[in-house]
Amino acid sequence: MALLSIIIGLLFDRAFRHLHDLRDFSWFEYYTNAVTRFIRASNGLIQIVAVLLIPVLIIAAIQYLLSDFLLDFPYILFGVLVFAYCLGPACLSSDIEFYLDARRLGDEDEALHYAGALTERAASTAPDQQTSDVTRAILHVANERIFAVIFWFVIVGPAGALLYRLTTSLSKQDGLNDSLTAVAILFQSVLTWVPARMLALGYALTGHFDGALQAYRNRPYESDLALENYDVLVNTGMGALRDQEATDEISSIISARNLVMRSILIWVAVLALLTLGGWLG
Repeated sequence: MALLSIIIGLLFDRAFRHLHDLRDFSWFEYYTNAVTRFIRASNGLIQIVAVLLIPVLIIAAIQYLLSDFLLDFPYILFGVLVFAYCLGPACLSSDIEFYLDARRLGDEDEALHYAGALTERAASTAPDQQTSDVTRAILHVANERIFAVIFWFVIVGPAGALLYRLTTSLSKQDGLNDSLTAVAILFQSVLTWVPARMLALGYALTGHFDGALQAYRNRPYESDLALENYDVLVNTGMGALRDQEATDEISSIISARNLVMRSILIWVAVLALLTLGGWLG
């Protein structure tokens, strides 16, 4: 059932772009601020448990109640809605296409806006540096926006997808105390560790394998888990893009987008084979 929910959710995300504004997590910021005002613990671990526990338990309870009910149709519908809600928060394909359109039209302000949306920081105004930054960002945020959500949805169901998205949102939320922010970043990095390496493997399998393997082995050592996850995805992805033919200044962005989509599709295909094997078994 996870496979069906994922496929429908990905198609829904792609087809109904005008509904992306409904993917609003502002309620979670208000909720987090309310909880942290109520629980003024110096230990960020206590606060993060208090913040995440109720929303995740609610989704887990609904998930449990809907399982094996009416041939699982309500469960599939619920799974599609939760999965589609947890993607993003913005559609990666849309952001890439809007950026590419702006670059092709020479609209520097619009390109700068979408470059910042992809890199999640102030983008460079120098075209070459901007192209490099966006290419690397695509290889990284594809995991955060799409693949890690798929991974935790498969492992735990809708509750797992929501747990990952809320943890990621919490790790980037402004105005939190240093202890809670540090714990949220660490927890998000732990949840990202496995899917990051699976997606990096997808980059190697669907791109230049030797280049990806060499880049993975030669990546710099990082004691910070979040930076290590970033380096695994970006270095492996850039290695997988080796020998890509450059036809224009933004060809690397198109190549990175295609590499990401192929890698995600290959893992969805693996899930389909495992699901088919379970049905036949």
